[in-house]
Amino acid sequence: MEKSSSDLRTVRTKKAIRTAFEEMLMAGDESITVAALARRAGINRKTFYLHYDTLTDLVDTYIADARAELLGMLEAHDVEDYLSTRGLLISVLSRFFASHQQFYSYVLFQDKYWPRVRGAWEEINELMAHRLSVARKIPYDDALLYVTFSCGTMLTMLRMRLRGRTNFTPEQLRKKIVKLNVDGMRGALGLKI
Repeated sequence: MEKSSSDLRTVRTKKAIRTAFEEMLMAGDESITVAALARRAGINRKTFYLHYDTLTDLVDTYIADARAELLGMLEAHDVEDYLSTRGLLISVLSRFFASHQQFYSYVLFQDKYWPRVRGAWEEINELMAHRLSVARKIPYDDALLYVTFSCGTMLTMLRMRLRGRTNFTPEQLRKKIVKLNVDGMRGALGLKI
């Protein structure tokens, strides 16, 4: 089925809005307004509001897109893959962040947006905990504790690395996180891995 010209116009307009937003944010413009964004995108303010309710709504689309993509990458492996292949989870997370533009990582780790990102991250933790609980027949609370600890540690270290607060190479970081997670699973949950 061929897209109508209005569908193509919608796609082009959203792309122009996102491109303008990315350019402005990466240039360090902290006070982005809808008017300035619309000017940069070559549209009028009313057109912006046809696609997004607010600038926060625009940011939420980035977070929703990242959440969906990351969940897809995580669900490509079953729980046993993660438990039997040391470093697989950190490899999936690293691949996710490495595959995105600098901007995507910037939005996901920006303090200003972190509360919104954290909500999506907690949802991912809960879904992964449910999978672990079912696969290993362990209480959901234990599974949630493990997943939150493991993913939280990885996310924090990736965030610190991307923000220049640590000098670990990606491989050094991966090895340290794997050791922390494996030791934690053995000690806290008694999992044999």
